[in-house]
Amino acid sequence: MLSVKMKTMKIFAKLLIIAVMGMGGMGLADNEASAFHSYAIDYADADNWLKVSDTGKKVDVFYLYPTCWIPTEADGMVNTIKNKSMREQASGVYAEQASCFEGVANIYVPYYRQLNAMKSLSCSLDEQEKLVAGVPYHDALAAFEYYLTHFNNGRPFILAGHSQGSNVLKFLLSEYMAKHPEVYSRMVAAYALGYSYSHQYFQVNPHLKFAEGETDTRVIISWNCEFMKDGKFGSRNLVCHKGALSINPVSWSRNNEKTEAGDPRNLGALDTRERFSAQVKYDPARQYEVLVVGTSDQPACDKGIGELALHSCDFRLYYYNIRENAKKRIHSYFNNLKPSTRR
Repeated sequence: MLSVKMKTMKIFAKLLIIAVMGMGGMGLADNEASAFHSYAIDYADADNWLKVSDTGKKVDVFYLYPTCWIPTEADGMVNTIKNKSMREQASGVYAEQASCFEGVANIYVPYYRQLNAMKSLSCSLDEQEKLVAGVPYHDALAAFEYYLTHFNNGRPFILAGHSQGSNVLKFLLSEYMAKHPEVYSRMVAAYALGYSYSHQYFQVNPHLKFAEGETDTRVIISWNCEFMKDGKFGSRNLVCHKGALSINPVSWSRNNEKTEAGDPRNLGALDTRERFSAQVKYDPARQYEVLVVGTSDQPACDKGIGELALHSCDFRLYYYNIRENAKKRIHSYFNNLKPSTRR
């Protein structure tokens, strides 16, 4: 039985239900856009980092957490960097997600200002993208540049994120990496789970590529977990959009191979070690791929995201597979370096 202990995801799902059922069709008003906080975050202040952990590893992880802010109806579109609810929830989410990289890499996690899900998810997809490209990306970019200058010391790195964090990473990958190929050359991989990375995204960003196997590097890795009911897909998923791609985190293949629960490559879920079958499937009605998990047990917190969504499980169901895969991609990265560039 699936178990999700984090109350953060439950609260986030409630916000999505409100956005879908109570605020549908509302666009982004000009006064909302102008209400964004325009001040820059000082990432030299240690209080603006959730985690700065240099354990002497040869590779770093830079992680952006999913939506952790619990807004009220009176709140605006963007929170403050000191928002209490975001900071309280982010540490717990880190423990369920990016802690999988502990022992593998040094880990850096900045706080960044987030969008109000109650408002942003009622906007059109184009408007949502513009919002994410505003304050959240502005903060993430500032944190990443500070990290590169003061923490990274020229090491290879992994990017990681989930949900809103993965959406923000889309802009770091498409914009910053295109302008800074020397930085992109040090990227081992990006684990950007719980959001859509589509065919169209890679067509307009030819410097980027989606993962095709378990050891390719400088690639983007993504999936969105769902289950099927009576052999049928769900009708909606708020984080999945046309053309979205997925890879199987057990076989690390893009084909529709089904890996069974008992497959020895399946290392199980966080804490429980529960194992479920996994299969990348394309839904022709919605026109995107999802990772179909062999369960009918949906955490209540995911119902607001999609009728058959397993959004909160994207990391935790494959926690140990992600950890082992990161090790393999790091090994592959160093093996592929020219002798003169090896550290």
